[in-house]
Amino acid sequence: MVIDFYKLHGLGNDMIVIDDREGRISPAEMPRVARKLCNRRLGVGGDCLLVARGSDIADISMLVYNSDGTQAQMCGNGIRCFSRVVYEEGWIPFDGFSVETLSGVKRPQLLLMDGQVKAVRVDMGVPSFLTGDIPMECDSEEFIRRPIVSADREFIATAVNTGIPQLVVFVDDVRSLDIEKYGLPLEHHEFFPEKTNVSFVEIEDRRSVILRTWERGCGATLCCGTGAAAVAAACIKSGLTDRVVNVRVPLGSLRIEWDGEGSIYMSGPAEKVFYGKAFI
Repeated sequence: MVIDFYKLHGLGNDMIVIDDREGRISPAEMPRVARKLCNRRLGVGGDCLLVARGSDIADISMLVYNSDGTQAQMCGNGIRCFSRVVYEEGWIPFDGFSVETLSGVKRPQLLLMDGQVKAVRVDMGVPSFLTGDIPMECDSEEFIRRPIVSADREFIATAVNTGIPQLVVFVDDVRSLDIEKYGLPLEHHEFFPEKTNVSFVEIEDRRSVILRTWERGCGATLCCGTGAAAVAAACIKSGLTDRVVNVRVPLGSLRIEWDGEGSIYMSGPAEKVFYGKAFI
């Protein structure tokens, strides 16, 4: 089968978008398709595959598959990129629409310039710190600024769900940290039955933090939207930053806003890379 694909990135977190609203690809085949397309030597290359499907509760639905073929509930950078393709390709011909994901219905707000999407603001929902919601198996209702061990080192961390499980790990010098050494064990830590994303964060000041990301099913990535939301939520929850936070990553920054109670909002770019056809 030959399919059209769109390659985009959100601050270096790259992904492939395909249109399967007609349901030509069976759910059983999706993991194989994701592994094939995301392979950086034998395929298009990407951190994840985003699949457009129809929806009974929203204007369109987005399925997320990691590069290893596992399915994720949500992708923060992904929904910005997905929304740009949906609008600019005319799959939905208006700039306000709803997207069904496995973590609920999201409503992206598109910033347009000359008919093209320049940035996207997304209501990411209400972050949950309850260990049962994350899910996390530990002896407390919340896991906020508590010790956790990875490899040969103890860290202070906060767990939160911002669409998928997230562990926010506080460090003094994030740039020099070996995130593969510590990220992989934390992803598979016994506390997390469904594994977890790991966000290593260094606080610069009340309005700015630096993020490096380890994503479950992908490994180290240049950016993670749900991770940026988790970092901001964890910092705001503990009074470490103001309620508007610039989360800096190697290729830019995401703006995260949270009032401490309701939905958390993420704003950032979605850049096109190329379009093509692929054999699957």
